[in-house]
Amino acid sequence: MPEQRHTFSKNERLCGRLRLKEVATTGRAVNEPPFRLVGKRMPLPTEAPAQIAFAVPSRNLPRAVDRNRMKRLMREAYRLHKGPIIERLRLQGVQCAWLFIFQGREPVNAAQTTLRLTRALDRWMNEHG
Repeated sequence: MPEQRHTFSKNERLCGRLRLKEVATTGRAVNEPPFRLVGKRMPLPTEAPAQIAFAVPSRNLPRAVDRNRMKRLMREAYRLHKGPIIERLRLQGVQCAWLFIFQGREPVNAAQTTLRLTRALDRWMNEHG
């Protein structure tokens, strides 16, 4: 069996104001400081089992350089560790929309980002998936 490619394509990105607002207001949340994962099982306009968005408020990280770096680290951690979660969703035949929100006051390194992000995804799947 060939090695699975770790990609994060356009159809896996959660976009659209209405869809984001629905996830943020009616979704179920899991806190894994400094991250908050809000997610909802819902039909998506794509064949991907999950769509995800990342938010880093400027109130928490005022410098754009820090915000962009945090978003980049979050995307990278998700891209590398989404495989088992996506497979689980495919087997269940459901689709999920997720919103990751960074709530820390200072940037976090790549190792901590990966650890917390994967832990948050696992917890969300166990509690609400």
